[in-house]
Amino acid sequence: MQLSRHTDLAIRLLVQLAAEPGAQMTIAQVAQDQAVPQPYLMKIANALAHAGFIATTRGRGGGVSLARPAAEIRIGDVVRAMEPQSEIVRCSECLLAPRCKLPRHLGRAMQAFYRVLDEQTLEDVI
Repeated sequence: MQLSRHTDLAIRLLVQLAAEPGAQMTIAQVAQDQAVPQPYLMKIANALAHAGFIATTRGRGGGVSLARPAAEIRIGDVVRAMEPQSEIVRCSECLLAPRCKLPRHLGRAMQAFYRVLDEQTLEDVI
C-alpha cells in the first residue's frame, strides 16, 4: 500500500511537533520547513485537529501543537484517520467479486499492515 501525500504530510507535521515537546508552531512555519503550500497544510492540520491529534489556537501568537503526548499517538490511528478509503483494490467494482477469494487475502494483508503501525507511536519515530 502506498500512503497518499496527504497522509505523508500529516505524519511529517506530527513528527515536527513531537520533536519539540510543548512547542506551538504556525502553519506558515511548518509549511516553509516542509516546502509545501500553506493552504494544503492548513487542510491537513484541520483534519488532524478534527481527529484529535493536534490542538489549534487562533489569532496572534496562535498555531498548532500536539493535543496529547507523542507516546499516546499511534501511527496506525493517524493513517486510518487520513486514509479512510484505504482499499488496496476496489473489488466491489469487479465482475468476478462474487466468486473471488482475493478480497479476503487483501483484508488480512491490511490488518497486518495496521497491526504493525499500531505498535508504533509518534514518540517511537522521533
